[in-house]
Amino acid sequence: MRIVLLMLLVSVVSLNCQKELDAPTGTGNVMPTVTTTVLSSITNTTATGGGEVTADGGAAVTARGVCWSTSANPVVTGNHTTDGTGPGIFTSALTGLTASTTYYIRAYATNAVGTAYGNEISFTTSATSGGLPTIITAIVSAISSFTATCGGHVIADGGTAVTVRGICWSTSHNPVVTGNNTNDGSGLGAYSSHMASLTPSVTYYVRAYATNSNGTAYGAEESFTTTSTSSPDVYVAGYESNGINTITIAKYWRNGMAVNLTSGANDAEAYSVFVDGIDVYVAGWEMQGTNRVAKYWKNGTAVSLTNGTYDAMATQIILYNNDIYVSGYEGSAGSSKQAKYWKNGMAVNLAANGTESSVADGIAVSGTDVYVAVNIYSPTPHAVILKNGIATDLSGGFTISRANAVIVNGTDVYVAGMHESTVSKYWKNGIAAILPSTVTLTETAALSIFISGTDIYASGFEKTQASLGNIEVAKYWKNGVITNLSNGTRHASANAVVVSGADIYAVGYEENSLGNGVAKYWKNGTAINLTNGLNDAEAFSIVIK
Repeated sequence: MRIVLLMLLVSVVSLNCQKELDAPTGTGNVMPTVTTTVLSSITNTTATGGGEVTADGGAAVTARGVCWSTSANPVVTGNHTTDGTGPGIFTSALTGLTASTTYYIRAYATNAVGTAYGNEISFTTSATSGGLPTIITAIVSAISSFTATCGGHVIADGGTAVTVRGICWSTSHNPVVTGNNTNDGSGLGAYSSHMASLTPSVTYYVRAYATNSNGTAYGAEESFTTTSTSSPDVYVAGYESNGINTITIAKYWRNGMAVNLTSGANDAEAYSVFVDGIDVYVAGWEMQGTNRVAKYWKNGTAVSLTNGTYDAMATQIILYNNDIYVSGYEGSAGSSKQAKYWKNGMAVNLAANGTESSVADGIAVSGTDVYVAVNIYSPTPHAVILKNGIATDLSGGFTISRANAVIVNGTDVYVAGMHESTVSKYWKNGIAAILPSTVTLTETAALSIFISGTDIYASGFEKTQASLGNIEVAKYWKNGVITNLSNGTRHASANAVVVSGADIYAVGYEENSLGNGVAKYWKNGTAINLTNGLNDAEAFSIVIK
């Protein structure tokens, strides 16, 4: 009996010991899961890193950050940052580093169970001076017959400031900056670059580059092959009346096939289209009650930028470094329109004092700079271009002026517009260039601008004098030389122009004998109708892919 009792006592003690060993977790908690972010903005003494806590292990994450050392497998008892708590993405600033030194870094996350570490990444700081930048070439994307998108990421400046960066490309290996190249700003960070005037069905080689006072460094070489000319995709944004109760439907066309963005229950129009890979972005507005709601659609799914309290409109949409920028305006309690743009849905107000009525009609981004073409209507309509919120007046002393579009090409900023209603013009870096006219005008405007190589294209309309019927004639200018797209018998306008290879595309509308606008685009002067003319329609934006 004593032996049996002794065995039972040992079993009880063993179970109690096991419970004590399991006690720290209690509910089955484990350590967090964390990953380490690739380093960026590396200088001789600093770097930017971070990580992401993807799971907390069942217990609250009380500390997170990165730790680093000149030896492998750094731990939190050494050099480390503290960057908040909980799950999610975080950014860490590494300071006090030594020049020309290799470091190892790991993200960490701590909960009640313990500290977990992410994957280890190594990096080398820049030399104090005399070094070249360190740069990564981006993957080539959005490849068409005549264009492609690439870019780079300057992760270290080599000890002196990066003064110019971009990409260079060639049909031979190891392209250099003295050949085909872009200029995409300066400094550290990621940037996007656009290659134009390529040849169909040709293999190209591209490298990112960055230049400081010590010279030019190149990233790894990427190659790509342009597509054939047999099937470019043509995307057009606009609207068409439903023909029942004259409600307008926002839509876009791909190769002539319409995609409705709204149901026809409320008036809506689409003003801008942007294509990124397989994703199609369209910006415009839809009526909600008595006000328009500024919105964009991604692959047909609507994203509202305003709530309908005040009248609002989105005028242009672009993507830059995966960020979505939309220009437009929203009303206010004082009933005035307030120019603004949205970055990833967050509004940036552009009106200086909130009392002047203003509209943002176009937006462009280069590096860290955001350019917005704005029209201020008080006391008289006048055009301005805003760079990072700082305005430059383009009116040149004229009573009336208007800015309709903006585009950045390298370090040059172009704005299309007009002054005094009778002069079409564009501005290059704030300097005005008048676009010639073929007739005596009552009204004209350049509505769009596009740069291809050294050629400057603008499109719009000219309205003839009263004796000829005040008819709007659709046209475009190439380096100031006019091409008429309509014959002046019925109203028409070329609202946008783009160039793809050797082909010139303009998009807009032309009235028919019923008085309805026919949405259309012109390819090298030949019209392609997008609607049948039974219902009123117009097209405003075009992209060739």
